[in-house]
Amino acid sequence: MLPFVILLTVPIVFQHMPVKRVSYEQRNRLLLFFFFAFLTFLVMFRHESVGNDTRNYIHYFSNFSKMSLTEIGINSVEFGYSYFNKIVSLISKEPQFFLSISAVAITLMIYPTYKRLCVDSSLTIVLFCLLSTFVMMFSGIRQMIAIGIGFIAYEFTRRKKIVLFLLAVLVALSFHTSAFMLVFMYPLYHTKVTKKWLIAIVPILIVVLFFNNQIFALLSLIIEQYTRFESKTSSTGAYSMLFLLIIFTFFSFIVPEEGKMDKETIGLRNFLLLSLVIQMFAPLHNLAMRMNYYYIIFIPLLLPKIIECKCEKWKQVAVVGRHIMVIFFFVYFFINAYIGNNLHVFPYHFFWENI
Repeated sequence: MLPFVILLTVPIVFQHMPVKRVSYEQRNRLLLFFFFAFLTFLVMFRHESVGNDTRNYIHYFSNFSKMSLTEIGINSVEFGYSYFNKIVSLISKEPQFFLSISAVAITLMIYPTYKRLCVDSSLTIVLFCLLSTFVMMFSGIRQMIAIGIGFIAYEFTRRKKIVLFLLAVLVALSFHTSAFMLVFMYPLYHTKVTKKWLIAIVPILIVVLFFNNQIFALLSLIIEQYTRFESKTSSTGAYSMLFLLIIFTFFSFIVPEEGKMDKETIGLRNFLLLSLVIQMFAPLHNLAMRMNYYYIIFIPLLLPKIIECKCEKWKQVAVVGRHIMVIFFFVYFFINAYIGNNLHVFPYHFFWENI
């Protein structure tokens, strides 16, 4: 557990520690860089036992390394990921090299957007570690690469480069079929949803929540044609995240002064709204949670910006809420590491350890 203590404690402690000749903004950037650099180090050098699917990915890497490019094209549905394996194997067939290249590739796609938008490294970091995408970095290589490509699609979205956006989505689809969710990113980002919309949004959310089973049954008829997931519903118990997203959503609409919010903050808040809707289906099927990964990973960037845009009426709530979130989620992370379902990421082991 020590690596994760370092990962979270160092940024939080040093951000709140006054340092002469180093501005808050500089400290913020340095600590975010430390977090992503150290996280990448842990993902690169993890033991094959860390992460539910790590051994499976190593097995697939070994198989793809033995195939010709033609064989890969014929036998692979998600050919982008297959060719990625083959290209890496041309450099080295060592499994640890493959895990390392994958980790670096994912970080290089995610970090630039985080660096550009992060205004509160402590809050951003604890929120990042709270989400399922954090443990997925140690387990779900294929989908995490697709999520990383989603960040490239996001940058094209905000610049209104629709052709490049669509190309990025197609590339993400070649790594993981669930990446079809990215097609909603462009119109969602460019829609200006304000507090006035709550009159319509709240009733819609209530309807979706109470009729999620029927709605999911209808949507699954379409979804199962384009993914490899079975649409049969079951109880997943994913209510805690749903409750959390409800709180985040109302916090994001109530706390800020709309006039202070720029287009990007509004766009990120729209992503949170979609995340909430998708999460309403998560208690029925794990597929919903996987589809949600492409948008919940933006929440750690949104909430600090919401607090930055706080209105006078809710100023005290925003400031106090920020500190409560940092402390609560920091403690929750380590409690959940011991008692939660974390894809066998905890306890962490380096690849050179004998276990």
